[in-house]
Amino acid sequence: MHFKNKSYADIAYANIRPYYLIYSISIELLIVCVFITSFYLFSELYYLTAVIGAAGIIALLNLYLLHRSKNTYLCGHIIALVLFLTVLVSNYLTRGIGTSFSVSVWFYVIPVLSVVLVGRDGLFFYASLSLIVIVGCKLISIPAYYSLPANQLIIIDWVNHLFAFLIIISTLNSFKKMSDQYERLLISKNYSLKCEKDRYNHLAHFDALTHLPNRKYFLLNLEAAMATLPNDQRLTLFFMDLDNFKFINDSLGHSAGDDLLIETAKRLKTCFREQDFVARLGGDEFTAFVKHSRDEDISQEIIKRIELAFQQTFHFKNQDYLSSISVGLASYPEQVKTLDELMALADISMYTAKKQKNKDNHVKLI
Repeated sequence: MHFKNKSYADIAYANIRPYYLIYSISIELLIVCVFITSFYLFSELYYLTAVIGAAGIIALLNLYLLHRSKNTYLCGHIIALVLFLTVLVSNYLTRGIGTSFSVSVWFYVIPVLSVVLVGRDGLFFYASLSLIVIVGCKLISIPAYYSLPANQLIIIDWVNHLFAFLIIISTLNSFKKMSDQYERLLISKNYSLKCEKDRYNHLAHFDALTHLPNRKYFLLNLEAAMATLPNDQRLTLFFMDLDNFKFINDSLGHSAGDDLLIETAKRLKTCFREQDFVARLGGDEFTAFVKHSRDEDISQEIIKRIELAFQQTFHFKNQDYLSSISVGLASYPEQVKTLDELMALADISMYTAKKQKNKDNHVKLI
């Protein structure tokens, strides 16, 4: 259908639901017009046939206007007002006004349709018009244009009640269908927003190259770990710095340097335990902190793993090379009392370890 394939893409998102509801209700009312017009034509009620037929033609023109202008507010009012006037004139032609307080069932249907077609404003406006008619039937008495026998009036009432009931059921079904679609769309939007939030959260807290936590996120976690450290535990901070990283960048290029950083992050993660916090501070500097009992010397075990991991060659394109890493340690609360002191001591320890190494063996191309 053209509506399904094109209109949804052409209409602004906010108008999709009212557009669909006006479209579907107009089609349903046109179908009702055809059946009721045929019934009244068969009953030789020609003025009534003309009134409902004219309403059907206006409804068709309104559909064309809706398709061209996408003005759901105007088109919703047109279909609601045409329905109200058609019911009012039809009620006068068959029942009159005030005679035995005969009011068409459609006056009770109009407020339901108006809230779907126009919204809350439509509900109050057309409900007020319907209420005026209902109250007016108590105050004013105008005989019907047609003098119809009682059995024919019963048939007309039965037909109107049947189609009014079907219109209400169909309208509520369309409204529920659109509400379900809107709910699913909201769920999808919320999921997309959550994914975007997670992505920005990841960008804010993790290094884009190595996917390790960044400096800011690391410091937040380190501060929290120090503040909540149990009395029977201690925290060891690792500062790690690649030896002669600049040599790799200069001799093999920046791509090789990035590759080295990525591979270093992978190797360091395998050296620490799952509960340990490994991060990249920036450049070729990495860090980690581990929590352990006071009598547990986990730091030396981790250093051995790091040394073993960096004895393995790195590979970039067709070039193999060896690169070492210098490690410095600091312990809280045994050696220091504050975060700044812990960071400074670990940094000094790392540079002391770097100076003790044979600089010629830091990087070796194979």
